[in-house]
Amino acid sequence: MTPVEDASDWPDDPATTTLHLKGSPDVLDIRAEADDPQKILEDLCAFAESKTSDERALYVFRLVCDEFLVNIASYAYEEGNGPVYAAVDTRSGGLKVILRDRGVAFNPLEDAAVPDVDAPLHEREIGGCGIMLSKEFAKSLEYLRIGEWNVTIATIV
Repeated sequence: MTPVEDASDWPDDPATTTLHLKGSPDVLDIRAEADDPQKILEDLCAFAESKTSDERALYVFRLVCDEFLVNIASYAYEEGNGPVYAAVDTRSGGLKVILRDRGVAFNPLEDAAVPDVDAPLHEREIGGCGIMLSKEFAKSLEYLRIGEWNVTIATIV
């Protein structure tokens, strides 16, 4: 996993401008393969922890990043592994993560199954709880499809 050296293959879109700020001490850019979500998660969380001591924010950050990175690794690429790009932006004093992949178009905010939280555990379908919790705890979640890119933006604080 290496910091982004050249973001020229990323769509030029205002929603992703933080990804072009390499060298800023308040922005971390990562380019990696989706098959190692745990490594990506640890790098993102280490950066976030260096920027804030807010335990609740860090917990929500980890929850949201883990959910979306595992979903990318598990479902985005029909042919197996593929690229994932991640950025953490703390410039505004907040905590924002932007995750991007070239996988199958999937809007987790609209297309994910809604879990039946009232059903007994043994009757529940698998899936949907992580996205539900991410929606509940993140300050905001946004999804964009830009060309062949899925872009998920989570503002934590």
